[in-house]
Amino acid sequence: MKRLSCDLGVAALVSSNNKVLLVQEAQGNFKGKWGLPKGFVDPGELPRDAALRELKEECGLDGKVVGLNSMREKLIHGHPAIFIVYDIEVDSKQTAMPCSEISQVEYIDKSELTKLDWISQTMKSIAMNSGTNTPSAIIDYSESQGHPYLLHLYTGGELVEN
Repeated sequence: MKRLSCDLGVAALVSSNNKVLLVQEAQGNFKGKWGLPKGFVDPGELPRDAALRELKEECGLDGKVVGLNSMREKLIHGHPAIFIVYDIEVDSKQTAMPCSEISQVEYIDKSELTKLDWISQTMKSIAMNSGTNTPSAIIDYSESQGHPYLLHLYTGGELVEN
């Protein structure tokens, strides 16, 4: 099997009570725009761990991945660019706090999402559809495989495991 370089990004989707956790960018090309806590996967890091790290770095929140929400795929200059969004639960007792690259962190009611200036239409679509999908099941085969090995399986609400 031939290896291929890939742009790999992740986001954390935290939603509860018809609200979605969003961040407003404080700098760069997206300054002032809203989106999910997001970032790139570091070498030696699983994408789901990168999503949790970004949630911690951008919002000061610890969470638990409960499923795979969505994936965007496209080509950038002929190379694949993959963006994976994970459903994440956080303890409601935690307080979200922005870091230096984020100007605001807020739980925003889904009825208000169309009024925001978004990083991208994709990010807006993901947030608008939060809470409408049945999350995937996560089966951890890491111990039997001897290295990190996770299967995200859409089950329609039922876990199927061999």
